[in-house]
Amino acid sequence: MDFVFAILLGLAAVLALPILTIVAFMRSGEAKRRLDIAEMRIRQVETELTLVRAALDAAPRAAAAGEAAAIAPVPAPAPTVAYVAPPDAVPAEAPPPEVVAPAAAEPVGSPEPMAARRSVPSVAASAPLEAIDPAPPAPPAPPPPSNLGGFEETIGSRWAVWIGAVALGLGGLFLVRYSIEAGLIGPGLRITFGLLFALALLAGGEWLRRSDKGLPTLPLADIPAALTGAGAVAAFGTIYAAHALYDFIGPAFTFIALAAVAMGTLVLAGLHGPLLGAIGLVAAFAAPFLVASANPNPYIFPIYAAIITAACFTLAWIRDWPWLRGAATTLAVVLGTITMIGTGGGAYPSLIQALAGIITAALLVVPGIRFVPPRERGMDGHATAILAAFALLAMLAVMESRQDLAAVGLYLVLSLGILGIVWRTPAVVLAVPATGVLALLVLLGWVTGVKPSTMLDPLGVPPDYPDVLARIGWAGLAFGLVFGIGPAAIAVMRRQREAATVLILAATSVAMPLALLAIVYGKVEGFVISPRFAAIAMVLAASFAVATEAAHRLRSGQRPGLASAAALYAIGALAAVAFALTLLLERAWLTLALAAMVAGIAWVYTFRPLPQLRWVAALAGIGVLARVIWDPAINGADVGETIIFNWLLPGYGLPALAAVAASILLRRRRGEDEPVAILEGLAMVFTALLVIVEVRHAFGAAGMRLHAAPLTFPEAATHTVTMLAFGLGLSRLSAWRSGALWDNALVVARFASWAWIAVVMGFAFNPWVTGRPVGTHAIVNWALLGYGFGAVLAFAAAYFDRRAGRMMEGRIMGLFGLAMLVTYANIVVAMLFRGRVSLWGIGDAELYAYSAVWLAFGLALLGAGAYLGSRTLRLASAALVALAVLKVFLIDMAGLTGLWRALSFIGLGLVLLVVGRVYQRVLGIAQARAAGGA
Repeated sequence: MDFVFAILLGLAAVLALPILTIVAFMRSGEAKRRLDIAEMRIRQVETELTLVRAALDAAPRAAAAGEAAAIAPVPAPAPTVAYVAPPDAVPAEAPPPEVVAPAAAEPVGSPEPMAARRSVPSVAASAPLEAIDPAPPAPPAPPPPSNLGGFEETIGSRWAVWIGAVALGLGGLFLVRYSIEAGLIGPGLRITFGLLFALALLAGGEWLRRSDKGLPTLPLADIPAALTGAGAVAAFGTIYAAHALYDFIGPAFTFIALAAVAMGTLVLAGLHGPLLGAIGLVAAFAAPFLVASANPNPYIFPIYAAIITAACFTLAWIRDWPWLRGAATTLAVVLGTITMIGTGGGAYPSLIQALAGIITAALLVVPGIRFVPPRERGMDGHATAILAAFALLAMLAVMESRQDLAAVGLYLVLSLGILGIVWRTPAVVLAVPATGVLALLVLLGWVTGVKPSTMLDPLGVPPDYPDVLARIGWAGLAFGLVFGIGPAAIAVMRRQREAATVLILAATSVAMPLALLAIVYGKVEGFVISPRFAAIAMVLAASFAVATEAAHRLRSGQRPGLASAAALYAIGALAAVAFALTLLLERAWLTLALAAMVAGIAWVYTFRPLPQLRWVAALAGIGVLARVIWDPAINGADVGETIIFNWLLPGYGLPALAAVAASILLRRRRGEDEPVAILEGLAMVFTALLVIVEVRHAFGAAGMRLHAAPLTFPEAATHTVTMLAFGLGLSRLSAWRSGALWDNALVVARFASWAWIAVVMGFAFNPWVTGRPVGTHAIVNWALLGYGFGAVLAFAAAYFDRRAGRMMEGRIMGLFGLAMLVTYANIVVAMLFRGRVSLWGIGDAELYAYSAVWLAFGLALLGAGAYLGSRTLRLASAALVALAVLKVFLIDMAGLTGLWRALSFIGLGLVLLVVGRVYQRVLGIAQARAAGGA
């Protein structure tokens, strides 16, 4: 580590070299420009003094002319007198500007004061006076033309320059090749001529630049820049040829020479423009890869890349070239990663490069630190991306290390540096979560054994490291402290201008510790019960609670974003508590704890009414529902054998009660809204699930067989009754609690009960279809529960639906109740005659009994319809009677014999007469009422 810190100190000294070089070069040009301006102003002063002397020489003649004018008669005094010097009073070399005497109204008889005031005239000019000099200064250069003629501009002005520069380079190469093939000159002279050719191109480019100051130029086709770029490429190629082809110079000198050419190109780019800057950038980063070494030093390229990056950032700051900063950062990070993997030098060189890049970016890219002016509002995406890029390089270096805690320490130093930058400049706040996510990737890489070098060799087996669990634990703790405390301190303790900054920092300080704790727990404990990690989660929850209270108290000062930050910390505290419960409890206890937390969140809301807590309570309830769906047995196979009083009752009942309590607490505080509706809906769902699973458990579907156990007729009958009872309860609650939620829940319950009765009780488990037993007693059996009591509940539901104005739902439910009641009556008849339910083996008496039962139901419905004045009941009666008529004529006529056939027709006739009589009475009464009303 001493060696590393020594390198850091040396790097800090070396980084100043390119920055000072470029700054000195540009400042010298600025000094020269200021000197030219000073000379021009001295010439203007000399010109003004010359004009003043000329005016003083012309004063006597002006006085004489004034006396003559005073003797002549004047009709009226002039309020102002303007004096124009005669031509002979002005020097011949330059005409003077207009000379105007001070305006005054003088009497005609007193000319002396007028002459005295005119003796020293004032010099007035609308623009600064130009120097009177035989060699006037050059006029300012016109701006570059916006368009030189379309196609003519493209061919003549741009392509000609580009192709000419390429032709110069190729010509030099062909000349060297010809000299080699013809044997005209030796290798030494070839290198010498190559350098001379490069110098000639550089000199020609500089000469043209100085000569073309007054000419319009195209930035993309600048001839001086093209010549200078060709010279730089020629010098670069000549030095490389001297090393690679002729071995005149060694690797060290070659590297230094190539780097010098690249740096010189970057310096000249400050004068010649972006084209030369791009050439210098590529040459600078290509130089280390053109020099081969048997024993490469892993520290050479990171230090060199840091120097080049600093030079590019300086040049980009001077010339305002954002593209140069982005390109330099990209090349530095990509080539730094390749060098780290290729040399196998470990993490320290790349970490040093990343730290140097962060420091350089802070000085020359980040606003408000040193050289870049501060940014009042908004995010600086360019600076953020550069900081995140160097943090990415550091992350790859730490992943490449052998779980080295010293490398983690350097990454933490880098992270603290970014936090310090954000403390000064919130415009790069997004760099904090980016650095935190990269820290998570470091731990994930350590956990899975993935490194950048193993990505290139997927078949390689990562080595085993000693004490890897301890290192992961300490690294996770360090990352958690830095990214938990640092962003929270900046968000809460420092006043920010924008709420977005506070939210980003608060979210980072909440999410990072929780994610790190989950990763470390999964690696160390293997996702089993862990009291120590549960304790850590509770400590984290307490820390978030403290942050919540601090943000809540400070928000009274109208600081933007602190209210939302308090809500985020409250959410983090609740999430940490839930995580602690997950680590400490299992099965039923975990479900109960999570359900209790839903009501706890609503209770906390009554003390700290943060609006986000309402949604947190609703989302927590949804999480409990997901937990129940994941483990519907609540406690696995050990649910308990007692009906109703088992683990299913608290496992589903407590979440239902918690949802009800949370909805009541939230509704009392701020009324109805979406979270309240969600919690009420969850209460309904938990209640329905409780009834379903308890019924399943009562019929033997215990433990893990809640889904796998087959459904029987007794269980289906019980589900029918519970479903109708649940719908009836919702119907009564919807009369007290109005709202779309209750109306929709009632509709869902209605359609579900109709579908169940029609499909399950009507076909799938109907004893007449399946032949399954319904019990031993003819009347009191499972059919009484499913069809008889179900019909009663259906009639009750139909009655309340009609009272609530839901006429159509009431009619449909009444028809389902009638169908179930008739079905139960048929089952009773079958059980009385045969002791079983089946369509086969029906005797004459039993067949007659069915007709009698149907006709009796028809008469009963007709009487009820006549008494209540219900047309629906009368139509139902008509349908039953019609069904009995069809049975008698189609089935009884063929199936019955003897006395039973006669009794069947006699009974049918009597019933039809009674029906007709009743209808006559009903219709007569209705007509009489209509006539009386008319």
